[in-house]
Amino acid sequence: MRSIPSVERLLSGALFEPLIATFGRAHVKEAVVRHLDGLRLARRRYDESQALAAVEEALHEATSSTLRRVINGSGVIIHTNLGRSPIDPALWDRAGKIVEGYSNLEFDLDAGERGARDEHLQSICASLFRCEAALLTNNNAAGTLLLLASVASGRDVLVSRGELVEIGGSFRVPEVIQQGGANLREVGTTNRTRARDYAAAVTKKTAAILRVHRSNFDIVGFTETPTIDELVEIARSKKLPLLYDEGSGRVVDLSPYGFQRRDTIRELIAKGVDVVTCSTDKLIGATQGGLIVGRATMIAKCRKHPLMRALRAGKESYAVIAETLRAFAAERYELEIPIYRMLATPLDHLRARAERLIAGTRCNVIDSDCALGGGTTPTETIPSVAIAISGNASDLYTRFLQNDPPIVGRVVKDRFTIEVRALLEDDLREVGTALKGLTV
Repeated sequence: MRSIPSVERLLSGALFEPLIATFGRAHVKEAVVRHLDGLRLARRRYDESQALAAVEEALHEATSSTLRRVINGSGVIIHTNLGRSPIDPALWDRAGKIVEGYSNLEFDLDAGERGARDEHLQSICASLFRCEAALLTNNNAAGTLLLLASVASGRDVLVSRGELVEIGGSFRVPEVIQQGGANLREVGTTNRTRARDYAAAVTKKTAAILRVHRSNFDIVGFTETPTIDELVEIARSKKLPLLYDEGSGRVVDLSPYGFQRRDTIRELIAKGVDVVTCSTDKLIGATQGGLIVGRATMIAKCRKHPLMRALRAGKESYAVIAETLRAFAAERYELEIPIYRMLATPLDHLRARAERLIAGTRCNVIDSDCALGGGTTPTETIPSVAIAISGNASDLYTRFLQNDPPIVGRVVKDRFTIEVRALLEDDLREVGTALKGLTV
């Protein structure tokens, strides 16, 4: 116990000077006190090198976030648990030029006075979607909540029973509707809903018809769902707005990549949908946000609602989302948006990439299937290529998670695999090093 020096003696010496310069004297003092108290409690001798290492580790743990970069080899491109869509470094850099300094986020440069942040995406959205107006919130659930609170508070909203879905994190569409102050009115059945079911359910209390994209699942077999054209006809005949929680943010047709043809946002608006809400970090491929696009009168109600203040997005979101939408407008999305670069990569290129990664190892290149993810195409996959690694699949899964940076693979038929399509250019060297470091 006599070997344990005083706190002040340690802080006055040269040993902890670098830590004090980095973390500040107060934080270092707290960490030193905890370390010395631990020695006394355990009746252990003081060791200078151990003390420095323990204090430094404690300071790093106390001041660091647990958020880390990971490598996605899971076979899901838009992986919600891994941060959804990655952002291209060049696009991020262009957005960063605006974010890192001051900007005209809420300043009208023509008038020289306060402006509105919600006007920055108007032109690009009008060009892409042919909508009258647009608004950005912090995510799609917020956009749907704000829309319903603005146009249907205290009144009924008609939703098919087959669309009352639960999204990620146990959040449920019925609860979002009710939190928006609207009354949920279910129509049809789980597997079959017809246009006449909506028409029959309309009363004087009805405020809107809501179509919801089925996230993460599909209904097959004995099913029926009205088309958008049919819903538009019902909505017009009943003088009701048709709202669509599209969710995924489908700006372009995905059928060239092997997925089923579905309406894009622009096509939905052209067909007569009054307002569409969607995420910006799924098929748009930007950072998290919720777009509301459609008729100007309804967007204006959202803009004026008190909830807008709580649900609005920050300057970082505006900058990144604007740059991403510009890539679509310039038809450069396969070059500038990573998820489309991944989808457009031919199989022979993926196979060649995989062969380079396994050179000098005992791994194998195998055919695989890759999911788009994010609740965008819940039952569909496209052909891809993966690296299969010999050994105990469960042990390998854990081992690669302990890599620096962690590599998230998947276990398929008792084999641990790393999907190649979702690997970014910056991931390749580190994946190759991890594979070559295996003891087989």
